[in-house]
Amino acid sequence: MKYIIEDIKHLLSDSISLTKISVKLNSKTFFVGTAFFIAYAFAFIFDQTIRDFFSKIHTNYFDILFNIGHLYGKLYLTIIFFLTLYFTGLIFRNDTIRKNGLRIFEAFIFSGIIVTILKSLIGRWRPYTGNGNLAFTPLNFGSNDHLSLPSGDVAIAFAFSTIAAGFFDNRYWKVLCYLFAVLTLLGRIYHDQHWLSDVILGAFIPTIIGIKLNRLSKNEMSGALSVKETIKIIKEVQL
Repeated sequence: MKYIIEDIKHLLSDSISLTKISVKLNSKTFFVGTAFFIAYAFAFIFDQTIRDFFSKIHTNYFDILFNIGHLYGKLYLTIIFFLTLYFTGLIFRNDTIRKNGLRIFEAFIFSGIIVTILKSLIGRWRPYTGNGNLAFTPLNFGSNDHLSLPSGDVAIAFAFSTIAAGFFDNRYWKVLCYLFAVLTLLGRIYHDQHWLSDVILGAFIPTIIGIKLNRLSKNEMSGALSVKETIKIIKEVQL
């Protein structure tokens, strides 16, 4: 119970830290911000073009590939990893494993709140409805047909991948984590559930939040575990 109470306080502390993210207004941040908004505007321009492209490449191979991405972006994967890591760390009193599980949960919750609010406020129609990429019904709290922007599945996938990528200081592990998230991103366009601009924003929000949470974690722990250290911990748990 002591650790659970401590983690609840930790979650509240991280939520406050995230609200205090400050951006220094200088030439560098202005350039990066402007570049992002220009790139995002181009995403809207190419929404229909990208949709048309994906509609022409449907094969059994891509069906299987993007179905993997579809599964990766579902809530239950995040819940399974959160519960497994958190309670394993709790039972065996391993702070690193427990806090890794907690960060997965935090990234999902914080990203999910923002994405859910934006979906309802923006009310963008999904591609399969045939209304075009500039069709919006703001302040929508009903039909899923106009809850397209940003993508929730992509947000879940990138929230999980960004946190998981910080588990190990290994470039191949990081590439693998983001590879599955990218499959989710492309799969949402492939299955005609989202526009290109939907998935870009759906990836951007949790990635920023995940990076911030990983940095906060590094102030408390010694940093990312190596693969050898993790194997050693697993062996100790088995003994």
